[in-house]
Amino acid sequence: MPIPAEHPVLTDGVVTLRAPRPDDIQGQIDRQAEQPGRRFGAEDARRWITYGITEAWAKHERLLFIIEYGGRYAGSVALEPDTDGNARVHYSLSRWAQGAGVSSRSVRLLLEFGFTTCGFHVIHWWARVGNWPSRRVAWATGFRFGETIPALAEEGGERVDAWTAWIGPKDAREPRRPWFEHPVLETPRLTLRTWREDEVARITTARTNQATAHFLPFIPQPFTAEDARFWLKDMAEQAATGRRFNWCVADAETGQGLGNLTLFGIHYDSVRDGELGYWLHPDAQGRGVMTEAIERVAEWYFTPENDGGFGGRRLFIRTAASNTAARRTAEKAGFQLTGTEREAFPLSTHLDGKVTYDLLATDR
Repeated sequence: MPIPAEHPVLTDGVVTLRAPRPDDIQGQIDRQAEQPGRRFGAEDARRWITYGITEAWAKHERLLFIIEYGGRYAGSVALEPDTDGNARVHYSLSRWAQGAGVSSRSVRLLLEFGFTTCGFHVIHWWARVGNWPSRRVAWATGFRFGETIPALAEEGGERVDAWTAWIGPKDAREPRRPWFEHPVLETPRLTLRTWREDEVARITTARTNQATAHFLPFIPQPFTAEDARFWLKDMAEQAATGRRFNWCVADAETGQGLGNLTLFGIHYDSVRDGELGYWLHPDAQGRGVMTEAIERVAEWYFTPENDGGFGGRRLFIRTAASNTAARRTAEKAGFQLTGTEREAFPLSTHLDGKVTYDLLATDR
């Protein structure tokens, strides 16, 4: 494999990747101090900068570059080759340099070096589940996300689950799908926002009831705190992969979560269609809360992107033919019945008809 004997200098005019220098020692010490639980001291930093990085490069164990930004040490980025002609990417950035796209620029430079100069076939990435800054960089630089692998690695003496991703030499170095940032939407009575971790109990009580068990039999009953935490994590990951928006419908005055409204099944071609799903806590039902929330989301969804909306064309609502509450909500929000599929909606006891409602931008 044609790995250079010495560090080349890589730059995009903003970020520079280069070999370590003695004046990087203090930057390395400061970076290590920002990482809780790390046991490396000043002497470890000195050895790593002075000869550790160069020695690892010479052995083809780790091809590590110092990131220079604004004339300062800003962190490091590396490729770790394997015996199959592939490599794993690592990156670490000093706190002062974060938020300026430095990591993404560095990874793009490193990918070009790895594929073009070193001839790697595939470059892998993984990070502990919950390491959103690392995932954000992988997303921004074009990695394809794969499965979450349970107990893939050990951190702090415990086995941790890890996100995984990969990229090939011909892949674009840009995001493959949007990373959904939830807009906060408001009405006179409601605030639509993301759920908070301290609302797990509210979620569990809302999703543990006979109606949910009947109309959505795939949802565990009772819906436990563990189920709720997994669901919150899954909603965040689906937003990060451009698959789903998920709002907590909250009381504008008290902030209490009243229910949930999800936008999913989104198409990205010129059609721009999507589907809505929703549920309410029992103590919030019968007050028109969800109708009001749907109308507000529809307003945002149909608003052109240039005006702060999503630029959608059509919204769908699909539910069981016998779910009169869900159907009434759809109709009050202005959706029109388009048809019924016979025996297409599984309930807890039998197959029900599936009714479809839709709303077009032109209907408004």
